[in-house]
Amino acid sequence: MASSKKSFWLIILLFSFLLVNSFDAKDLTTSENRYPVIIAEVENLNDFALFATSGWDGNWYVGHNHAWVTKLPGAPQGNYVKAYLGAKLGRAKKVIRRQLERSKNHFERLKNLPQEKRETSAKQLKYESFKEISKKIKALEKKLSSPHSGKIYIGINSSPRWDKKNSFFLVSEEDIPLEGDPEEALEEVGEARWFWVEIPLGLVSFDKENYVAIWSPDENLNSAQVSPILASAWGGKEVNTWLDQESEGRPPTSLSRSVTIFEPALAIKLVPFNEKRVFVEILDVSDGEEIKEKRAITASVSGGDIVRVWLEISDDESTKKAKEWVRTGRLAFGAPYSITLDPTKLAESSYYLRAVAEDFWGNVGYSGSIKISVKK
Repeated sequence: MASSKKSFWLIILLFSFLLVNSFDAKDLTTSENRYPVIIAEVENLNDFALFATSGWDGNWYVGHNHAWVTKLPGAPQGNYVKAYLGAKLGRAKKVIRRQLERSKNHFERLKNLPQEKRETSAKQLKYESFKEISKKIKALEKKLSSPHSGKIYIGINSSPRWDKKNSFFLVSEEDIPLEGDPEEALEEVGEARWFWVEIPLGLVSFDKENYVAIWSPDENLNSAQVSPILASAWGGKEVNTWLDQESEGRPPTSLSRSVTIFEPALAIKLVPFNEKRVFVEILDVSDGEEIKEKRAITASVSGGDIVRVWLEISDDESTKKAKEWVRTGRLAFGAPYSITLDPTKLAESSYYLRAVAEDFWGNVGYSGSIKISVKK
């Protein structure tokens, strides 16, 4: 009898042990696999597939006189460590920059011609004179030097008002994929992409609505023909989106024109505690290598849900003193993570080079620094 009781209690203890460990394993799995919480007008971010890649643009541009607002619900409670605002944008035009490059090419082609032929050629290129090319170059350079040139801002508040503390620089037109041109071969053309900026977690409301707005202070972004396009998804008849056409480069000041049927690709991302890591290594570039022409720099990236990779350079004397790293080249949004380093866009000098990768949680990893020498 005593032996039977002892066996019974051993079985109970073993069962309890297995049960507790089962729950612990389940909790551990749940904790490790927790995904960032997305708050948007549609559940799936991939459903924001309208307007911003190709086809009809719906006049959904982001510009100086075209600010968008959406009302999102209060955030669910959770153990969050970071918050982001995001927008899906595409079909950038870069009109000013492309006009400048074209004018500079015209100037270089004509400058060494005899005067009479130079003037005739300038008129054939739709200039009044060769001198006008120089004037146009200066005017375009002045536009590009504006602190607002090509910039897109995003904001959040529990009411439709956005001051400085509620407004954040999101992305430059330079980083938004270009719209294709049926008459011109263009690099950097691609599908619309999500861009995110980290914001103070305290700005996200958990008990009220969250009003998210997007706009541009650049007065040159004034139509769909010259501005980037905000992506959209199919929605319903409920009014939760507005278009402000009188903001004049500032955050929207009123919910003046309601929009239905389509939902703007504006979202909040809340990141829970996680222990994910991103590891980056530059391949096939030796320390001290001379870069004299365009060179593809490839990075090996380890980690889950990598959303973008880029290159950074520093011209400080040593990596120990390196304080300012500047991005160079385009963003790589998917494997292979190869980015072209163009020496013509850098001063002839020695630099330290590194690759950087970011995952969907906002975790960032850096490669080791490699010294390179740019020669022309």
